[in-house]
Amino acid sequence: MTSKSAKSNRINVKNLKYCLLITDNNSGTTYGEVKDFGKAMQIQLTPSVSKGELYGEGLKQEDVSILNGIAVVADVNKVFAEVRAEICGNQFKDGIVIESAGDEPPYIALGYEVEQTGGKSEYVWLLKGQVQPINSTNKQSEGNITFSTDSVTINFIPRESDKWLRFFGDAANPDFTNAQVSKWFATGPSTYPAKGD
Repeated sequence: MTSKSAKSNRINVKNLKYCLLITDNNSGTTYGEVKDFGKAMQIQLTPSVSKGELYGEGLKQEDVSILNGIAVVADVNKVFAEVRAEICGNQFKDGIVIESAGDEPPYIALGYEVEQTGGKSEYVWLLKGQVQPINSTNKQSEGNITFSTDSVTINFIPRESDKWLRFFGDAANPDFTNAQVSKWFATGPSTYPAKGD
């Protein structure tokens, strides 16, 4: 029997992490070192869905929606130069990011924590995505200080090895243990931290 989750509501996003996807094939998926992405302000997820409807004898017989990807928009204070170069597939030389036509971003995993009321958090890993060129808004300060921020769009697709898209754990549910929480960002998400590990 599945345990019931405690009352909790989302109030903050933090601990935005990433790691490079190293290999992804029938033998499995491996990742590089888990690194800080930047200070998260907002993360928006939009499912990519294939839909199909079937009618027969004047009535709808089937209405099917299948998840086949997730588009993520992460708004952060700032994506630092070395992170920007790595996730966008640019050169980073002498402290300078060199963007070239045809640069191809590597696949990455993206993880974060969502704080909730009741002292609990949700934990997320999105498993295989490529970053689009980063959007930046830079504004002039007029009287008061105006902060400029970065917005990063990442399109996630299923992994080759297992067709998985995302891991999602909610500490408000007693089946998701503190031991699993402690391992969430320790390594890349080749697999999820299982209860018995």
